[in-house]
Amino acid sequence: MKCAFCGREIPENIEQRACGLCPGGCRNIHCPYCGYKNPLPPKLLKKWLEGGKDKKDKNGKESS
Repeated sequence: MKCAFCGREIPENIEQRACGLCPGGCRNIHCPYCGYKNPLPPKLLKKWLEGGKDKKDKNGKESS
């Protein structure tokens, strides 16, 4: 994911806890470089943008 403010790449494996200030739970990824709150992309959109890398058939096996 790329930060919308500074443009730097935010590592996918970064561990972040909710800040506790957002009503209903924090749904943002805070940039470790500039602190900007980037909205967390929905899982379906993320999967679509990645091109469905995790394609499995109905038996759970990788399909080509």
